[in-house]
Amino acid sequence: MDPTTHENEETPLPDINPLRKQVQAKIKRLELHSSTGLWILALFTVLSMGAFRNFDFLPPLSEGIRAALGAGPPVKYINWALVMYGFSAIILILTQMASDNKPRGALAHFGYLGAFYLFYHFSAGLRENFWAIFVVGLTILGLQSYHVWNYYHEKIQEQAEILEELDKLLD
Repeated sequence: MDPTTHENEETPLPDINPLRKQVQAKIKRLELHSSTGLWILALFTVLSMGAFRNFDFLPPLSEGIRAALGAGPPVKYINWALVMYGFSAIILILTQMASDNKPRGALAHFGYLGAFYLFYHFSAGLRENFWAIFVVGLTILGLQSYHVWNYYHEKIQEQAEILEELDKLLD
């Protein structure tokens, strides 16, 4: 035993303030991530408002570009594709939720839904099918948003518990 220490003396604890600051910063990052689903949902709502107006705020395509693109696909094919995509996306999101995987794909879902708006627009079927895309989109992106929020909320809770334990060490 070292003659300069006594049996009753405790060894000094290391400074845990840097660790506390790291945990607090991680909580802030997780809080930002938890709201990304809502931002994609808001972006989809803005896109939907433009689609509802049949994209009348955009300049029309020239005849040359329209000819290069060709005719749009038949509306009945787009309808089937929308149904298949909707069910597939919902199953994918529910599978991710059940397996507690990190959420991903919200931006891709936004892109696919935007493509459906464009396909219907170029096939002259947007007015009749707008609500179908809108409801499918809200369902998919709503589930995705809930999954994002729930996943990151659990991670925030874990970090808050760590922070609580660190605070107990300071007392």
